[in-house]
Amino acid sequence: MPDTVLPVQRDLLDPDVVALGALAARTGLVPADPLRQPLAEARDAAERYHAFLNGPALPADIREVAADGPAGPLRLRLIQPPGMLEEGRPLPVLIYFHGGGFAVNSIDTHDRLLRLLARHSGAAVCAVAYSLAPERRFPHQRGEALAALRWVVRHGADHGLDPERIAVGGDSAGANLALGLALDAREEPGPPLSFGLLLYGMFAHDFDGESHRLFGDGRFGLTTERMRWYWRQYLGHGGVTRDPAAAPLQADLRGLPPLHVAAAGLDCLRDDSLRLAQRLEQARIPHRLVLHDALPHSFASMTRHVRKAEEAVLLAADAVRRHLRH
Repeated sequence: MPDTVLPVQRDLLDPDVVALGALAARTGLVPADPLRQPLAEARDAAERYHAFLNGPALPADIREVAADGPAGPLRLRLIQPPGMLEEGRPLPVLIYFHGGGFAVNSIDTHDRLLRLLARHSGAAVCAVAYSLAPERRFPHQRGEALAALRWVVRHGADHGLDPERIAVGGDSAGANLALGLALDAREEPGPPLSFGLLLYGMFAHDFDGESHRLFGDGRFGLTTERMRWYWRQYLGHGGVTRDPAAAPLQADLRGLPPLHVAAAGLDCLRDDSLRLAQRLEQARIPHRLVLHDALPHSFASMTRHVRKAEEAVLLAADAVRRHLRH
């Protein structure tokens, strides 16, 4: 959604997204802007705005648990398709990391998306309430991601989860963590990960590509300026890195599970996903790249209002279902 005074190019943007922006404006809601608000206010604004996007909660079975994180308990939320608990069969599980530039948002802001993924994939979703930056910075979140995986492997069966059918997923900054966890999981004992779901990921510390030039000015929501700010919060020290653990596009990608990579066509991060697909091709990793050409960053949070966004999420959920079926 636009966060500047620059005009929206309505001929490029899906009409449902334009209508959603107008509806939000009429209700007095605007997306959070941590560059122009104190961070605490931006976080509160993000919760309010996403509550409007989410609307009434979709039916699901919810359970709150805690894992042993690198600095104390790590909150996990298990979201399971309605009625599946009574069937007695262990469910495959998608460990999911929400987006928000590592600095805003929560598992609550992503509630509708998480429930949709559970309902349409047939898997339990394990949503990870990882620490936000700058209070906690890289590599702390990578440690929390690994802690979540280890909890599912060691304790998931006690909660009706199948530790041999695990996928990882995330959007934006959460896709960074999901890809990082898939890389770390190669060294973990036990069955390999089955699948990865990466939605408009934040994979590289690079602002010079075509998508930043075309879309980084704010007409379609996310700006290059804000991306620089997010990286500074996450990394500190000026927010510059070539460490592949922080910017996994630079990592050795061999040995990853099959991946579904979804890019938003009107997103300054579009090229992160396109470049990742090229690297996956070079590493001979099975993957599917889907470019949703009329949608902006964060479209997966717009499913109640934007038909093409819902279709994109259902396509992703179907990919999870197919890869975790056996």
